Amino acid sequence: MPEPGTRPAVAEHAYQHTIKLPVWHREQDLALAEQYIRAATKVSDHHKELLA
Repeated sequence: MPEPGTRPAVAEHAYQHTIKLPVWHREQDLALAEQYIRAATKVSDHHKELLA
């Protein structure tokens, strides 16, 4: 992976403002994937409260 600040400006901005998630590819990873989904849903459902 390139060092921060070495990407073109647009790519650097996109990288800094993107949520990065692990990739799940095994059956045993499904429980963890579900936890991420529940957490993201909870944040989305309460985003106005979190920003207050």
